[in-house]
Amino acid sequence: MARPAKQPRIRIDDEPRFNEPMSKINLMQSLNWYHQNKENKDALNYINLYAKKYKLLGKIDASKGILTVGWLCRLVLNGNDIGDKGRIYIDVNLKKILQIEVIAPVIVVTDKGPNIQDRINEKVSEIAGDLEGAIDDYVLSGFTEAPAPFAIMHDRAKGMHANRLIDIFKKHRSEFDEVLHTKDAILKEGYSNFTKVQLKKLVAFCDTIITDAGKIAGLAKINRKPRKTKTKTPVQLASKLKFCEKHDEYKIVSIQPKDIIGQMQLWVFNTKIRKLGVYHAEDAGGFAIKGTTIVNYNETKSVNKTVRKPETVLSQVVKGGKVSLRNLMANIVAKESQMNGRINKDIVLLRVL
Repeated sequence: MARPAKQPRIRIDDEPRFNEPMSKINLMQSLNWYHQNKENKDALNYINLYAKKYKLLGKIDASKGILTVGWLCRLVLNGNDIGDKGRIYIDVNLKKILQIEVIAPVIVVTDKGPNIQDRINEKVSEIAGDLEGAIDDYVLSGFTEAPAPFAIMHDRAKGMHANRLIDIFKKHRSEFDEVLHTKDAILKEGYSNFTKVQLKKLVAFCDTIITDAGKIAGLAKINRKPRKTKTKTPVQLASKLKFCEKHDEYKIVSIQPKDIIGQMQLWVFNTKIRKLGVYHAEDAGGFAIKGTTIVNYNETKSVNKTVRKPETVLSQVVKGGKVSLRNLMANIVAKESQMNGRINKDIVLLRVL
């Protein structure tokens, strides 16, 4: 965090005035000075003077919370540069207090569409301004009445806003925390109107804001409509499957891989090692294909055996009925092993049921 330039201290009988753009510390000092030395009626007067100067007409609604806005208006009227963030805070809150739309310069519409990022940034600035106003109100109450950050955010902030608010108030938290642990005399002097206990309460309040914003971001993620998955055709699903299309020696031809999807039983033959195998589907959904592998098959029931006379057995697989296939594997005298689901260039896809 950059160290603030040393500024002239504010005397109790002098209103805050700075020759250069105000730092965050200057702004906080100034707001605290007004909270301690001015009253509600003064804030009303400052807002009226500001509205008159900038030709903003409307009846003030004092229930909207006028103190912070009034002090900022006074700072501007006294020639202080409160920065873009301060000016945005005034504009946004004057809409509520005066119950009007603040007059904005005429914007020439171009062919470019609305800038979404600008809208997001404006919304984040508006909510962040209200949260910072809540911190001011917390300080003004003598750290006894803590506003609820979640209530300020939940109807207005979406996930993208909440994540940015977290970043903003992590920086604020680090500033307050740094004051607690720093040995820098200038920085300590800037916050000398706060005790260590009060600074710890400000850190804790920032933690509450960060936690509540995290809850909103989490809820937004849970409630986000899942992206619609594009349905692939059986041909597309089976496009990467490598298999032996036909084998002249055994006079067998493979079925099309797309015909495997959704079926309950698949017979295969490895021409290189003379192993006959059968896959049984795990459930009523049938087989699926992932890359070069058969999936959703029952690992216990799906087995293979080495055959001595492939021509005879393969003819039974291709032409036999369901009853003959039911006992075919049991009648082959050979050691049984489980299937692994992988299909390669030596395997012929014999039949599906």
